[in-house]
Amino acid sequence: MQVANINVKQETPVGHGKVTCFSIYSGTKGAEADFGNGKTCIWVDVLDGGPDVLMEFVPFFEDSSIRKVWHNYSFDSHVIENYGIKVAGFHADTMHLARLWDSSRRTDGGYSLEGLTNDHRVMGVVPKELQKIGKRSMKTIFGRKKIKKDGSEGKITAIEPVEILQREDRELWICYSSLDSMSTLRLYESLKSKLERKPWTFDGYPRPGGSLYDFYEEYWCPFGAILVKMETAGMLVDRAYLSEIEKVAVAQRESAADKFRKWASKYCPDAKYMNVNSDTQIRQLFFGGIENIYKSGDFLPKSKAIKVPNNETAVSEGKKVPKYRTIDLFSIVEDLKTDIFTASGWPSVSGAALRNLAGKVPSDLVYSTDDVNDDECGIHSEISHCDLEDTSSYGTAYDAFGGGKEGKEACHAIAALCEICSINSLISNFILPLQGNHISCKEGRIHCSLNINTETGRLSARAPNLQVGIYDSTF
Repeated sequence: MQVANINVKQETPVGHGKVTCFSIYSGTKGAEADFGNGKTCIWVDVLDGGPDVLMEFVPFFEDSSIRKVWHNYSFDSHVIENYGIKVAGFHADTMHLARLWDSSRRTDGGYSLEGLTNDHRVMGVVPKELQKIGKRSMKTIFGRKKIKKDGSEGKITAIEPVEILQREDRELWICYSSLDSMSTLRLYESLKSKLERKPWTFDGYPRPGGSLYDFYEEYWCPFGAILVKMETAGMLVDRAYLSEIEKVAVAQRESAADKFRKWASKYCPDAKYMNVNSDTQIRQLFFGGIENIYKSGDFLPKSKAIKVPNNETAVSEGKKVPKYRTIDLFSIVEDLKTDIFTASGWPSVSGAALRNLAGKVPSDLVYSTDDVNDDECGIHSEISHCDLEDTSSYGTAYDAFGGGKEGKEACHAIAALCEICSINSLISNFILPLQGNHISCKEGRIHCSLNINTETGRLSARAPNLQVGIYDSTF
């Protein structure tokens, strides 16, 4: 089935997408369906035929006695049900069969129809009467190099919209589209054969007379259908409440950023203008002058001039406020210990790396705008309170900045950087997506994709990931 009017990487198929065409294939030998004159495959044009053509196939889609094999049943069934059709007769999803057969293919060939049907390890057992042609991608068949202004071909390969391809490259498009259903049946037959030869074990013991395909039929097939129903039902989200959470998160992010800039500017004055989301600028502050662990003689500069947006509005009368300003960032600490490096050999400033530098800092100290008081470290007492305090929970920045008051302030400030990373992730991956229309339908419910695609057997959720939550007590 081919679909238009949907961004598959961003939008849910529930309430989005329009069927342009689909094909049905019943095999060759002993086919259960004859579509006329002995034909076992039909291609249906819904783009120019209109929804009325699709409605003619309602009895087929809704007949539970007609067994249907799909590749990615979830997506196809959702798009079809957008037309009010209740899909029945789900027999197998070749994507689930492939995951049951080998759960480690995510990084070794993947689970796409193209990746599976062109892999000899997967397609080793296929009846001779079935087609031996694997699925080919749209980019391979219909991709065209973009033409530059001078008329020569560029390096970027582009694909025309589905509607144009279906109308202008009609014969090739029909072959491409029909091959989907043929390849799916081939894949099903091969995976079924492989799973039938694998014993079904439970608690380390084989189940008598049972194969992994029996397990699929008894558990995974009905479970797959349930997951699709759960996706269809969706989850109601209080968007007004999420909007309020977003405001709190943004305010806390700004508070944490201000805390870090204020602290860093005591050592490097221009740090008050820095971008706290820039790995380059953070690395310059903490590791300026360090040598690359992979390239001897390659050092980060001790000081670096960096162009940043100019957020100041005060300017002399008659002068235009410059859009950018140049700041000078230099290393503010010597020999800051870290054991996390990037693939290119420089010290990492990822969330995990920063947490190692900061250590375990209570959240109330992260957002506190006050420096560590002198009295807290017992400056006026004979024995300093900081000397008696257990500082083992602090990270490597504590000693690097001299311990005591300065060491604690450094850890608190770096912990604020960690909070910025966490809040950014929370906003971009959770708070904003759940308020978007691309993952919801007209009823306002969120429809994520639930998948059986982890090596541990757990479910995964994406677009959006509803298995993560907001754990910060502030929210």
